[in-house]
Amino acid sequence: MPASKIIGTGHYLPPKVVTNFDVMEMMETTDEFIVERTGVRQRHHAEPDVSATDLAVPACEAAVKDAGIEMSDVDMLIMNTITPDHADPGCGFFLQPKLGLTDIPVLDIRQQCTGLIYGISIADKFIADGTCRNVLVVCAEVLSKRIDGSYDGRNISILLGDGAGAAVVGRADDDSNGIVSTILHADGSGAKNLYTAAPGTALGRTEHIMAEDIEAGRVHFRMNGKEVFQNGVSRMSAAVLESLEANGLSLDDIDVLIPHQANLRMLEKIVEKLGVAQNKVFVNVERYGNMASACLPVALDQARKTEFIKPGNRVMLVAFGSGFVWASALMQA
Repeated sequence: MPASKIIGTGHYLPPKVVTNFDVMEMMETTDEFIVERTGVRQRHHAEPDVSATDLAVPACEAAVKDAGIEMSDVDMLIMNTITPDHADPGCGFFLQPKLGLTDIPVLDIRQQCTGLIYGISIADKFIADGTCRNVLVVCAEVLSKRIDGSYDGRNISILLGDGAGAAVVGRADDDSNGIVSTILHADGSGAKNLYTAAPGTALGRTEHIMAEDIEAGRVHFRMNGKEVFQNGVSRMSAAVLESLEANGLSLDDIDVLIPHQANLRMLEKIVEKLGVAQNKVFVNVERYGNMASACLPVALDQARKTEFIKPGNRVMLVAFGSGFVWASALMQA
């Protein structure tokens, strides 16, 4: 019997829509290039005074309302972001008082684009051992504040969007629905294929950050696009197949596949590699771009609210991110 299930979801997108033609004003690129390489046509960007926790609040409130509980019923908060409000302490501590929560445990995780799956896996364990009844998992990103339009940075900057998504994980009430299994993996040998070098303590000096870090671009994302693309396709495909094997299922048994919305071309390759029917795959990357960890919970909420996911469906979540880290989750709706 599943120990837990997702009992509520919510998301929030900042109102400002940024098209590829707007991106052309930020850097040297074209609409044709962006669409051809990524499939992205627009994304949402937050205003300058908006932080990750500002986006997280309405997403969390929507998820709690959808779960049919009160915010006071939440007894653990898990937050994932790579765009925190401040360098430290963890971003969840800044979110907690905005939600009116006190005295409950707050856990920050840095699992990049797999944050939702890692978060619900952690929540599942706390619920299974009786420690918690309702765990709120939220992923929020303000990636527009990390855009670098230089030659070295634009391969990832053309993708970036802002948003937040949340899920409430509660107790499963019977065998008919719930979180069936989660598959978690990481391989740090690929970490420098997508990373930000500074600030950091591995730079061989006593200074935490220097002007030359900005001048050299060390404060910005740097991505080896070929390695990230190839690993994203192979790792996400493998995580789906591993979950199927672990649960004695085939692709025909999966009703809905929701992948991390990294890049439309990556998703097309995964669909081709797996041989899954396109009408089973939820895709929204063309409208929202790559929102890192926020992609998956936003997509999950939209799939639930539009009835792309129907009661009784077997749903597979799968994601891949920098680290490298990849994961899948099988759920019965």
